Amino acid sequence: MADPWDYPPSSGNFGGANEPQGSTFGTYPLASFGQRAMAWLIDIVLLAIIGEILTQMNPPESNGLSALIDIGYMVILLGGPYGQTVGAKIAKVRVVNMNGRQLGYLRGTARYFVSGISAIILGLGYLWMLKDPKKQTLHDKVAGSLVISLVPQVGAGSFENDDQNSPYHY
Repeated sequence: MADPWDYPPSSGNFGGANEPQGSTFGTYPLASFGQRAMAWLIDIVLLAIIGEILTQMNPPESNGLSALIDIGYMVILLGGPYGQTVGAKIAKVRVVNMNGRQLGYLRGTARYFVSGISAIILGLGYLWMLKDPKKQTLHDKVAGSLVISLVPQVGAGSFENDDQNSPYHY
């Protein structure tokens, strides 16, 4: 079986908010709030551990270095070809642009900095996704990004003997 990370989704393969997609095979639903929260929590814990290690090693310079690592981690991993941080990979979500392709580093940078604004305004920028039809947060809107679930929605039937419709090429 091929590695699913080798096949990025195309724009025609996004589903709506986790609703069944009729008989379409292999569509990618938009990531749920729970998936996104899990990815965020894992990343925050990982970055906090790294920050604590840096503080123990070199207290005077730890804040600046920790901030650079945080920015680099988010921008390079989300803007890169896989569109995933460690938390996103575990939660089985991916950040893509509106065409289903790599977000890119410039959009990744914009998304990162606007996510800070999303948090500053009492978290409302994050909660925006609960009412948005594309489940976009404020920072997703600004960056032109979508967060998709890598667990494909399956319509009637199975993927067996359906190689052309299977995004994972089972």
